[in-house]
Amino acid sequence: MRKIFIGLAALVSLLFVSGPAAALSAEDKKLIDKQIEDFFIRNPDKLEQALDNMQAYMEDRATRQRAEALIRNADNLYRNAADFSMGPDNAPITIVEFFDYNCGYCKRSFAPLMQVLEANKDVRLVFKEYPILGEPSYIAATTALALEDELKYLTFHSKLMTHQGRVEKPVIDKTLNDMKLPVEKLQSDARAEKYMLHLAATRQLAEEIGVNGTPAFVINGKLFAGALDKVEFEQAIETARAELKN
Repeated sequence: MRKIFIGLAALVSLLFVSGPAAALSAEDKKLIDKQIEDFFIRNPDKLEQALDNMQAYMEDRATRQRAEALIRNADNLYRNAADFSMGPDNAPITIVEFFDYNCGYCKRSFAPLMQVLEANKDVRLVFKEYPILGEPSYIAATTALALEDELKYLTFHSKLMTHQGRVEKPVIDKTLNDMKLPVEKLQSDARAEKYMLHLAATRQLAEEIGVNGTPAFVINGKLFAGALDKVEFEQAIETARAELKN
């Protein structure tokens, strides 16, 4: 409880204390904190209201910061030449997907996402390799990037996303063999520094815009955390279309 009072006191200071208040002594600040604590002890109903207000303030601030980060990182999100994509380059609506090949929820979203893209020719999809579920995921991501061919990438991506079970190195090698691609060469190519740097940059981007898990989708500047079904994709696309008309 003491920590709650301290947090509320800090928030009150943040919101209402500025300018000359910066010259307050440590003793003055301690007195203010004590007065705030005494007030809430005498008025417990006000404590709940204050906590709700503090939570709302923090959520609103986080939302604004996330929106600003999405705008600030727009070029990296939508137009990074190192990312693979599908759909017209000049599409008015872009879906950016952060995914991991070992993420079950990513696999769950794969089929409805492909269906929505097939039905909406004005939508573009950008693939953000975001391996966060272990070394096999990282190997799968660097291997995918090393393909450096859109059709091969989409084929590889589809095969791993529809694979039942965990994607380990034998699964990756078998997929490459099935595609009649040179496994050893791609294994070597995938260790290139440029792919490691790209994945590191993607991780930093994810952190900046508030992505902390997979899957995550950015659809025309709005962040959606977690798996989406076909209806949810369609609703997000229709909302984006409507906003373009305004």
